[in-house]
Amino acid sequence: MLLLPVAILMTVACGGGAGSAERGMRAEMQRVRDSISLNRFDAAHRLIDHQLAEAKDSDTYYSWLVSKNSTWYAQMQDDSFVVTTRRIHQYLLRHQQEPNEARRWLWAEWLMARGVYYAVLRGQLDSAIVCTQEALRHMEGMERDWGMRIMGLTNLADYYRQSGQLDKSTDVYLRALSLADSLHATTDERIAILIGISTAYTFMNDYASSGQWWERTRELLPQMRQADQFIYYNNRGNDYCFQERYDEAYQNFAKAAQLVRGNPDKKWDYHTSCVNLGQVYLAKGQADSARLYIQQADSFFRKIGYPPFVYYITTERIELALLEGRTADALQMVRAGAGEQAVHDMKVPRLKAAERVYEQTGDWQRAYQMRRQWQQLSDSVQNAKVKMQLSARLMEYEHDKRLADQQRTIESQQATTRLVWALLTIAILAVAVLVVVMQLLRRRQRLSEMTTRQQIVRLRMENNRNRISPHFIFNALSHEMLAQMEGRKVDLNALIMLLRRGVEQADVLQTTLKEELTFTEYYIEIEGRQIGEGFHYIREVSPEIDLEAVHLPAMTLQIFAENAIKHGLRRQRGTITIRATRQTDATLLEVIDDGQGLSPSYQEHTGMRVVRQTIQLLNEHIAAPHSRRENRQHITFGIESQGKGCRSWILLPDNYDYELQTI
Repeated sequence: MLLLPVAILMTVACGGGAGSAERGMRAEMQRVRDSISLNRFDAAHRLIDHQLAEAKDSDTYYSWLVSKNSTWYAQMQDDSFVVTTRRIHQYLLRHQQEPNEARRWLWAEWLMARGVYYAVLRGQLDSAIVCTQEALRHMEGMERDWGMRIMGLTNLADYYRQSGQLDKSTDVYLRALSLADSLHATTDERIAILIGISTAYTFMNDYASSGQWWERTRELLPQMRQADQFIYYNNRGNDYCFQERYDEAYQNFAKAAQLVRGNPDKKWDYHTSCVNLGQVYLAKGQADSARLYIQQADSFFRKIGYPPFVYYITTERIELALLEGRTADALQMVRAGAGEQAVHDMKVPRLKAAERVYEQTGDWQRAYQMRRQWQQLSDSVQNAKVKMQLSARLMEYEHDKRLADQQRTIESQQATTRLVWALLTIAILAVAVLVVVMQLLRRRQRLSEMTTRQQIVRLRMENNRNRISPHFIFNALSHEMLAQMEGRKVDLNALIMLLRRGVEQADVLQTTLKEELTFTEYYIEIEGRQIGEGFHYIREVSPEIDLEAVHLPAMTLQIFAENAIKHGLRRQRGTITIRATRQTDATLLEVIDDGQGLSPSYQEHTGMRVVRQTIQLLNEHIAAPHSRRENRQHITFGIESQGKGCRSWILLPDNYDYELQTI
């Protein structure tokens, strides 16, 4: 299985300038990083080309050329990568007698890029290690981008891992992790370290430890760039494959392939997934599917001329030949590759495949030699594992000690901060208590004022109601006494009911429409007998109106009816109509007569003045505190002539609250 390198070449701000100019340059380079992480390589090239054209000096120009190199690497454009790297090196050689901080940092970046070139594009890990170590030495003592140092350590650790120096690999990974902790590194920088440590444990076959680190890494999946997600799924798939958990390995390899399939800039990554998917199908004995993926990968990596992957794919072709019974072909490939050099990761699978070939051809001596060689490599892994465990314990101790020192410093600062906050909190509480006390006193004063005002309103309302009650009783008795004196029929039962309801209505502020209609109709009956023939009463109530649900100020309809009869129908017999209809969110009540209408000298009598004053007080009052409604719409009413006759009306909003504020 191909365990992908975690090495990533990063661009950083360098070159001349300081202050706002350098901050602007760093911001522009961050835009380049963001474009690369989103695979928007055209945008990255445009940004870099613009900055190259605007560069004020050579140091700045070649700093941007380093960023160009990172974009070529992300696209795996190795020819362009090599050309750009050579240009940077030539510039540094021309000015090596004129050192400054910018060029010193350029040397570090060039060496980092050279290390990536040797490791990823040529498979020469010893050269990659030397270049990266030299780059880290150039960075010593320079107050610049610490992210570059973390990446340098991560790259170096990965090169050690690929070369089989697992104790050194883990030691450097833990140094990178310690540095990242102390500097509060970004998530991107920590992701590369965690993937590297997880992969190192996988390679040592320490699956308990690798599983723990892979789980820690998986938590950061949503924050990973696509390139990091690809490496995660690829190397996690290898971890499962080494454990012979092929279904889980396949799921991870398939996810890795899906991330890059169809992307012309990710052909390298996609064909790497093909190599691993081919290995899974070989392990499951599915020769046809394995052949499909192996052929795709073999064609691609032979075309670009990348020896390490060609070596590993040849191992897969040997295994495929054995699976298909083509032992002679397998033997020929083993003999042809006997002298080839390969990285540590890829030697053991080739030796195991060669052992099986020699066993099947009966060459037991060579089969034994192959077994001895891969066992020696495995033993070296176990020895490295023991060294790594000791190194890891020491590094963990130093890491924990450093964290403990930092924790004590933090706790001391927190204690001081807590004291300051405690004093500040006490001061704020004292101010808050003072404000609350002032608000309570002010509220108490407002409540007292409100109580007085509401008592005045209630007294005014009661006065208005008391004014209408004697007036109404006097009118009713006068009409019946006059009728008796003139010898007309008198209905004492109707009179008694009218008077009783009149007294009851005088004591209440509101009533239902049903009760108001009953009361008004008693009144109209008595008045109608006095007027005599030619007088008619019509009641029109829309069927959608619930008489029990509609409320209105008590005696309102009766006063309207009295006004209509007194000024319109007593001298000129006719018809009085009471109509109730629904309006939008309201009920409209009308009392209409076809009498002589309002005269120019018309003045409101006592009843109409009471209605006007009652409605005005109701519209101005404050709702009771337990009420769930607010009277945002007011009651409106009016009286008007309309051709022949007169119309009195009142519009009652739905859910109007008649209850006065009480304290």
